[in-house]
Amino acid sequence: MSNRLIFRAATLVAIALVAARALPAAAGAARESLVPISSYDDDPFADDAVVERMSRTRFEAGPDGRLALSSDLVAIEEESVIYRFNQTLGRFVAFAWNPWSPDLRKSNAAGNFAFPDEERFPLHRVERDADGKVVLVDGLQHWLPQDLHRGMTTVFESTNAAKDAAELWSGRELAWGQDGYLEINAHAFIDFNAFFSPSGQALFFGVVPHRLPGEPISAPVKMFETATSWDLAVHEAGHALFARLKPNRDFSDAGCGTWSESFGDQIQMWASLRDADRVLALVAETDGDLAQSNSLTRFGEAYAALLGEGTALRDAFHDRKVSDTTPEVHDRSEPLTGAAYRLFLAVYEDLARDRGPAEAATEAAQVLGVFLTRATDFTPENRVTLEDVAKGYLEVDAELFEGRYRAVLVDELLRRELFDAGSLDEWLAHEAATPELSLRRRATDREVERWLQANLDALGVGPEFGLALQSVTRGTRRHDLDQTVVRVQLTLGRGEGATPLDNHGVLVFRASGALADYHAPLPPSGPGARTSETEARAVIADANQRGLGQRGVPLALVRDADGRLTAEVRVLRGEGLEAYMEVFTLDDPSGERREIVIPPVPPDRRMPIPDEAVE
Repeated sequence: MSNRLIFRAATLVAIALVAARALPAAAGAARESLVPISSYDDDPFADDAVVERMSRTRFEAGPDGRLALSSDLVAIEEESVIYRFNQTLGRFVAFAWNPWSPDLRKSNAAGNFAFPDEERFPLHRVERDADGKVVLVDGLQHWLPQDLHRGMTTVFESTNAAKDAAELWSGRELAWGQDGYLEINAHAFIDFNAFFSPSGQALFFGVVPHRLPGEPISAPVKMFETATSWDLAVHEAGHALFARLKPNRDFSDAGCGTWSESFGDQIQMWASLRDADRVLALVAETDGDLAQSNSLTRFGEAYAALLGEGTALRDAFHDRKVSDTTPEVHDRSEPLTGAAYRLFLAVYEDLARDRGPAEAATEAAQVLGVFLTRATDFTPENRVTLEDVAKGYLEVDAELFEGRYRAVLVDELLRRELFDAGSLDEWLAHEAATPELSLRRRATDREVERWLQANLDALGVGPEFGLALQSVTRGTRRHDLDQTVVRVQLTLGRGEGATPLDNHGVLVFRASGALADYHAPLPPSGPGARTSETEARAVIADANQRGLGQRGVPLALVRDADGRLTAEVRVLRGEGLEAYMEVFTLDDPSGERREIVIPPVPPDRRMPIPDEAVE
């Protein structure tokens, strides 16, 4: 069977599985009802909202029988206040009473969520006294109630779409948020920003009082809800999904942070092409020539409109290399996103030879979605470089597409400086060094645990260390692309008395049971070179002597910027808006703060907020 036919078979099976999960136990697929819901396909500055349709099973009914923007997977929440970041205090503080009532989450009189007549550019409405001063209630600005639903409905529809897409491409359920339940605060703070909080396991979206560039100071202040941007909402949902696909990522690692930004930009592109209307609109816009900047590649048109610069915050159609970017994670992510879009073009152009542009674009997006999500299984677990991610793409190509795209990938990765002259040889050496081991097909967790203990030597784990089974992810039984992904945790010692370390490894087994790929828990000392366990044991002893092992969380063995093996302890602090990491190191045992919520816009490019809106 050709790789194209294999992929089509895999996709059809995945679609069937996702669809089956979405149906309630008591209802059949043929009778599933659809609920109209307003959603922007991009953001208000790109085009007006449309009315999509979602399965009724995605909504819960309240005590009054009305449907709500809530389910056992996703729920829109609203706090009573809206926050603003206080530069002096270095934290978010309550600023205004939230004018969006929680009741806005409920369906309209027709029993659905279609709001076609809402204002596309609503006013920012603040109560003022007779002298024109903003009225304060208990010290907070009193913003007048907003009867606006499209922010809530757009972010609800788009995050559900993102989850569906990621589960289809990865071939697994993704229990995001808290125990599979993701809360979304659609109006959390004042700023052109939105983010996923690892501590709260929730999404938070900003609001932006603004005047457009060139408008006089006498012009009324309008309100932009970042939740009305489909692209931004899916991007942030991508962070929540990435946290589940890469469950052991170090949130303070710049490499993981950079990859996550590209992941967010890519998922919004590939997921958008699962919507037939968007595909047709893209084809009409470009006349089928996708090798140009277009509505698919542009991300953040609202930012450009509000600031009056360019056409978007980012654009995936570009020629940027690593050396053209700064280390800032959004900026550094662009070469990877650009390389992925070039791969998309190669797949699209290949498919378009014998089918129409709409079908080719849809299938090409499915292929890139598989690359995007499955690469998380073929990379180191805790920390990564962009080169690691690029090698993961090569592994996905080798395992799932018979190496069809290797030449295109290698050429593009070299051009973007994601690969250097030795990267391909290093990847081939990694392939050759993968132990020749097999696991019984459909092995139980207990059998996997026994297999691990029996193969520690073959996996390069010395006598002073061990591996504990963390998770087993199994694919469907119904096609030849079934894979089993096993994640493990390194321990000091073995058995019940072993001490867990914050180092993780990942093994991927083919449907045949053969081990396809293995990334060991200890960070390597160089390409193809394993860390000496004697060295690791000495670092652990040093860390314990300095008190790092007394922080209540496992010790992590890492390599510093100079390649030196060292140790640190990472503690996730704060809740919701205030999430950050406190890291204790050999150089600073008392701890240092590392930010993990990074604004998408650098301080020197932040858009001005009218003074009277935040006075």
